[in-house]
Amino acid sequence: MRPVQALSIFLAAALGCQAAPKDTSAEARRVIAAAEANWARLTAAGHADSLAELFHLNAVALPPNWPPMSGRQAIRIFLAHMNETSSPPPIFGVRPESVWVSGPLVVELGRWHFDVPPGAKRPAAATIPDSGKYMARWVNENGHWLIMESIWNSDLPVATPPAQKH
Repeated sequence: MRPVQALSIFLAAALGCQAAPKDTSAEARRVIAAAEANWARLTAAGHADSLAELFHLNAVALPPNWPPMSGRQAIRIFLAHMNETSSPPPIFGVRPESVWVSGPLVVELGRWHFDVPPGAKRPAAATIPDSGKYMARWVNENGHWLIMESIWNSDLPVATPPAQKH
């Protein structure tokens, strides 16, 4: 056997014997479940800064009826605005229904619910309570799971505009 052939066979065999990558799915599910469990508490406390830390620096949020929010700072401003829609802050909860993990990536599907506390000042022209579904893509950056993209929408029907008078 020629040395070049032997070397290529040896390299192929060695590469085929590499250890499988570490399975991080259980850790990812645990971290994401904890983050989602804290979401309601952080919202009720008005902690938009803490909520924004769950997002990647270059994250994109796609809320319904709003333009895309690009970057953690824009998302923080949006979350602060949402916290100011009622006094005291709104009640917002998420419930993951499916979490798929593939190495450093996670896709999460779930349900959300938004309401204001009893006796709170309600935002003008808002449909409350509201609920719907969401999808988030998480990435593992330097050992930290962060939301990279998030999109959500309401289950409520779109309001019909009033008929125009002629």
